[in-house]
Amino acid sequence: MKRLVKKVESLEDTKRVWTYYFMDKIPYLKKEKCFNYRKTFLFGLCISKHFSNDKIIKNNIDYNDIFSSQNQNIDTKTKIDIIIPIYNGFEYLEELFNSIYKNTDCKYHIIAINDCSTDERIKAFLLKQQKVFKNKLTVITNEENLGFVKSVNKGLANAQNHVCLLNTDVILPSNWASRLFSPILKNDKVASVTPFSNAATIFSIPIMCFDNNFDGDLEKINNSISKINSTYKNIAFPTGVGFCMAINKEALDKIGIFDEIFEKGYGEENDWCQRAIKAGYINTIASNLFVWHKHGGTFNHNEKQKLIKKHIEVIEQRYPSYSKDVQKTINSECYNSLHLLIELLYFNASAKKTEIWFDHTWGGGTEIYSQRQIHTLKNEKLILRLQDCNYGIFKLKYFYKNFENSIYINYDDFFILCSNMQIEKIVLNNIAGYGDYKKILEYINNLKLQNSCKISFRGHDYQCICPTIVMMNATEQYCNCKNTNNCKQCFQQIKKPAIKIKSIVDYQKTWHNFLDNVADEIIVFSNSTKNILSQIYPEIDHKIKIIPHEIPYIPTANITKHKGINIAVLGNIGIPKGANIVKEIDKLLPSYKEVSMVIIGKCEYKLKNSIVLGEYTLESLPKIMEKHLIDVVLIPSIWPETFSYTTSEAMNMKLAVACFNLGAPAERVKLYEKGIILEQFDAKYIVEKLLEYLNT
Repeated sequence: MKRLVKKVESLEDTKRVWTYYFMDKIPYLKKEKCFNYRKTFLFGLCISKHFSNDKIIKNNIDYNDIFSSQNQNIDTKTKIDIIIPIYNGFEYLEELFNSIYKNTDCKYHIIAINDCSTDERIKAFLLKQQKVFKNKLTVITNEENLGFVKSVNKGLANAQNHVCLLNTDVILPSNWASRLFSPILKNDKVASVTPFSNAATIFSIPIMCFDNNFDGDLEKINNSISKINSTYKNIAFPTGVGFCMAINKEALDKIGIFDEIFEKGYGEENDWCQRAIKAGYINTIASNLFVWHKHGGTFNHNEKQKLIKKHIEVIEQRYPSYSKDVQKTINSECYNSLHLLIELLYFNASAKKTEIWFDHTWGGGTEIYSQRQIHTLKNEKLILRLQDCNYGIFKLKYFYKNFENSIYINYDDFFILCSNMQIEKIVLNNIAGYGDYKKILEYINNLKLQNSCKISFRGHDYQCICPTIVMMNATEQYCNCKNTNNCKQCFQQIKKPAIKIKSIVDYQKTWHNFLDNVADEIIVFSNSTKNILSQIYPEIDHKIKIIPHEIPYIPTANITKHKGINIAVLGNIGIPKGANIVKEIDKLLPSYKEVSMVIIGKCEYKLKNSIVLGEYTLESLPKIMEKHLIDVVLIPSIWPETFSYTTSEAMNMKLAVACFNLGAPAERVKLYEKGIILEQFDAKYIVEKLLEYLNT
């Protein structure tokens, strides 16, 4: 997706600014007015305002191709030469040679060059290995230390086949050779092939150009990525990385061996790969192979840095565009998309479990909940959070430990991706605002069937019953329905429901079937919500669990004595949250000189007699209360909220709390020593009730 430079003033009566996007090969945009200020539509794609500041990688992968089932194995007659220059590093050798012995899936011959190691154990170890590998191992011993490059060149001079250059500080997984050499055997213009690794500069996973620690299961990682087409697009790179690099024998004969100006190493493979490019070859990646690498295991840090600095200068002098070419390649859409895909598969294999979260982009308590849940879960689980952009596109954002990334991906591609991952749970957190509720519920069911995973539904609102999501009728009052008998007539009178549907009967039938036959558990956050769901859909009662939200610690607000009473209203107050009530109280304030009202958040209406502070942070809340000498927090919601964070925040600050006798807020306020239950939806009644309470 490309972002247009121009930003366009938004729709009608708001002053919001929207950033418009378009998809490749679509020659024009289509803007359409919509009743919901959160969205603006364009041809083929809808982008929420929440996406406009994200730096998101474009999905440039053909998932049908990259996961195409191919025979990755090379011809059993193919033989390779494995060249291992050795200078000390004894602690790595056992695992390296064991992995070659157990995991090499083709004919091979090892050429090990002992570069006059000072550790006497090296010689004894290689003698032992000659008994194990027999005629598969040739040991060359340097009488004096020649350095890495000259030692490698000795091996290259003895090579008769395609070559694999290996550092001593690597561990090879099962069937590594067939994957590493597949690009060369399928394309004779491939000069070198490098696998992914935890430490392989531009081929590093998960963080590119970084030495990542690795404490995962090497075989599990490779099983996860082995399904990928090893020669996908043969992405060309300016260089390979010599820790584990396959070299085409034909290219080696044509180009020659490494330049010995690079002495102990660092830069020799870069130079060779640049020479290969000039000779008409390409350097590519084995995208389905991951090799463990210690990186620098045989060099101390200071020596390594000096060598790198010195040899980079040589490379830059010989190939002035080298650095730019590297940056261009690693920033390319194709490689970034591939790298992100490998990251996802890598984390899926590393994490204890993987969960998919379907979420909306409307903010509020639902989004606060998912953010807090994900923040906790990501320490052990890979979380794939999906937000719908409509027209068959998801915004996929993943979280694992300290890692996160985002990409736009279409429904079909995500489905293919999931078929190649282990998914333990799908959380339907909220799909209000998704383009087609029936299609997305069917999609979630198909994901469940494909991955044999569980589905958990979270009851943040009443979208599964009513397209207004708050069960408010045409007169903007809570409908208080006990069954669906009157829903059809009520729905016909509602002008602008939050969710656009054609038939309320079909809508409720679809949701009922999903909750009854597809969802494995239904989590709600109050008894009130459970009772409402059970009344409408009695068959699902046994699946419902009540797990109240956890609220972060908030200090007590210490309010000094003062004259009069000050009322606070918390949050962004739309009509369901009681905007009309707040508006009427605001009109009454001139008649009550001792009463003032502060909106800590926003209100749908302009208020003449109240203070509107705008957005706030949780941490700043007690200080705001103290500054404005707040006596009571009014929760004016006129629908049965499923939880209400603001109610809990006020109670945690030890302030008096008033709410209507509805939903989850009333459940808790009735049990609260400073709670006030309001029985009438009348502004004057509310003010008088609060005065009465506070004066006594």
